[in-house]
Amino acid sequence: MVRKIGILVFVLVLAGGGFFYRQNNQKDVKELNKNLPPGVKIVKSIFGFGKEYKVINKIDGYEFKVPSAWKGVNKIEYTPEREMAGYFFNSVELEGIRGEGRIVGINRFKLNTPDINLIDWVKNTFELFGLSNNFNKDKISNLEIVSTSERIDLLTGYGYFFKKNSVIYSITGGSEDFIREIISNGKW
Repeated sequence: MVRKIGILVFVLVLAGGGFFYRQNNQKDVKELNKNLPPGVKIVKSIFGFGKEYKVINKIDGYEFKVPSAWKGVNKIEYTPEREMAGYFFNSVELEGIRGEGRIVGINRFKLNTPDINLIDWVKNTFELFGLSNNFNKDKISNLEIVSTSERIDLLTGYGYFFKKNSVIYSITGGSEDFIREIISNGKW
């Protein structure tokens, strides 16, 4: 009887400690999510001591792991669908805690014509806004990618574009490695 009570007390202490750990482990995520709309959130693993963060965007139907080198997320913002020059798009902007090139923007463009050629769309979009650039074709996982880069002063910005169903995604940031990591581990 005493042994059963001892085991029960041990289990209760262990469960209470686990609950306390989980609550403390998730404080940063709760703070990040408080200004996001329902359907968009940051989640953090409870296993591995909370080192894996993920963006889940149910509004736009995608999710991806945050690069582990960032050591978490400092800031996330969601901008709902808006229109500019005939383009309908929404955005997620994300800033990691550590590292260079830790700011990334993900734009999701709705297409009126699902069979549009990706590189033509990217070139036309750049021309519409008075920009010109060199574009490269590549493949990440099973996605055809069009990429470009722009040097501004001492910084270089990268843009990666890919098409999935009737949507074109644009991911921009200061690190090609982080952009490629986001694309390759995402569910688009």
